[in-house]
Amino acid sequence: MNLSRFFTLDEMTRSDAAARANIPNEPTQAEIANLRALCTNILDPLRDAIAGPIKVRSGYRGPALNTLIHGAQRSQHLEGKAADIQAAGRSILELFQTVIRLGLPFDQVIYEAQSPTVVWVHVSHNPGANRGQIMRAEFENGRAVRYPVISADAALAMTDPNVRRDGSVPEWSFIESADEPEELLEAIPAKPAKPAKPTKPAKPTKKKAAKKAKRPSKPARTKRAVKQARPAKKKRRR
Repeated sequence: MNLSRFFTLDEMTRSDAAARANIPNEPTQAEIANLRALCTNILDPLRDAIAGPIKVRSGYRGPALNTLIHGAQRSQHLEGKAADIQAAGRSILELFQTVIRLGLPFDQVIYEAQSPTVVWVHVSHNPGANRGQIMRAEFENGRAVRYPVISADAALAMTDPNVRRDGSVPEWSFIESADEPEELLEAIPAKPAKPAKPTKPAKPTKKKAAKKAKRPSKPARTKRAVKQARPAKKKRRR
């Protein structure tokens, strides 16, 4: 199936790692639409500009393939929005710089040089949400550990150590692996915080019913007072 003037679905889904592991790598219709947009907006104009073929070393990666190569959990390859590319007999840095110089609508473009001969460009297109991020991967022990964002001017000022004195370049090889920074991918929208439940006004504490005041105790009366209080007995008449 042709996706654009120069690229087919077969080359955008081909994977040596998937073939070795016998993993099917079949995109959905939505992912095919993303691949078509990537080819039409990025890869076709780039091929026109360099006037030569571009080799897609890794395009769409299904979940099983992405897990196999330890790709980023939210890799744009999973959605058919990214491709790792090379151009035989051409400087990979030139490919990287041409994407920038043309002002193509890329989301991310990353120059990745794992070794003098394992070099490629990662480029992605996110319809309607392109950020134009330019990065240069930094490798340690064959593994990308940092992806510093650089300016367009800094990218265009880079020089290619792989170009020989006669202007030729090595034969490029490629290792399908994680090749994009997890922390710089599209941010997952934070879930809106749940509004705090209104605090119920504290119920007024019921005042304990006042204890009935004890009746004041009758003042103690002395025997004399008692005697005086009693009515005097009338003397009987004899």
